[in-house]
Amino acid sequence: MLWWALDEIRIQVTGRNARYAQVVLELAWNPGPGSDASLAAQLLRVGVAKQAELWRPIGSVVLVAPGAGAHPGVAPAVDTVRERWPAAEVRVVDETVAALAGAGLAPEPAACVVVHQDAVHTSVAVVAGREAVAGGLVTGGARGLAEAVTGHVRSAHRLDLDLEMAWSGVVHGGSFAPSPTVSDPGSLLGSPITEVGGVHESSSVSLSPAELRAVVAPAYRPVADLVTRLLRDAPQETAREAAIGGLLLTGTHPPGADGHLSGLTGLPARQIAEEKAGFQQPRILRDGVARLLAEKPPTPDIPDDGPERIARFLGAMEKLGVPVPRDPNTSVGGSHSGADPEGEG
Repeated sequence: MLWWALDEIRIQVTGRNARYAQVVLELAWNPGPGSDASLAAQLLRVGVAKQAELWRPIGSVVLVAPGAGAHPGVAPAVDTVRERWPAAEVRVVDETVAALAGAGLAPEPAACVVVHQDAVHTSVAVVAGREAVAGGLVTGGARGLAEAVTGHVRSAHRLDLDLEMAWSGVVHGGSFAPSPTVSDPGSLLGSPITEVGGVHESSSVSLSPAELRAVVAPAYRPVADLVTRLLRDAPQETAREAAIGGLLLTGTHPPGADGHLSGLTGLPARQIAEEKAGFQQPRILRDGVARLLAEKPPTPDIPDDGPERIARFLGAMEKLGVPVPRDPNTSVGGSHSGADPEGEG
């Protein structure tokens, strides 16, 4: 199940090489007034402390966010990186650009409209030349779709569903198209709502695709309106190319959402679904980050600590009582063929 879709923020330590480690932080939420915009900074300060001790120095930090640098959580996160890892290279990537790169289209369109849905929002941008020319957000996202189903089932069927069960209905219920992975989605299980309190046995309800469509479809009307507005606001030639490139749907859209949005906007659309392995760890944005970094590798100012690492390794061997042959011509000891003695290269 695509339960990862309801995560609001994700952090990953990845990209280990011979000299440094890399942190990729996806700011999947967009805090509004009164919300804590420093959550990403807190995760960087606390969430990777142990990894930072075990891995080589953090040399690259990539922040993926809707609206890129305009996201309110980015500035505190960048400040934290500068404080904790002064030598690290920091990049801020608009999530729609990462989504386009991660989709792996061949050939990649000169311009298109990326519609990336995450936990609590849908990020829409006209992207041309790996740059978001015009963009905006529609609140709701995957959680909004799940909550629409729970609200409908509560009022129409007197049944209380949890979000995970409701999200299963969104993904596999066939609101826009049949599920590609579940041929028979079955019923949705919940707790009956009665006037009398107490514990009740679970019950179930079956929602037809037409009923689900009536619940889920209204969430896409604001997305279509935003697409129209962004194309109107973009430079004329870019808007023309983006209309030809069409819509690219990534993230947590239910199956068939591309056809529904195409009908609303009049633009061609394609939908890139996460691979099965991505159900627990979504890959499209991370693949996009990997491709962007491969095109322009980070160059952090990290000193080469090879001799120090060899010395630490030999010292640890001596503490374990393992004989270490010494080379009288060096201060470190035995010959080194170039392999990483700590197994980190």
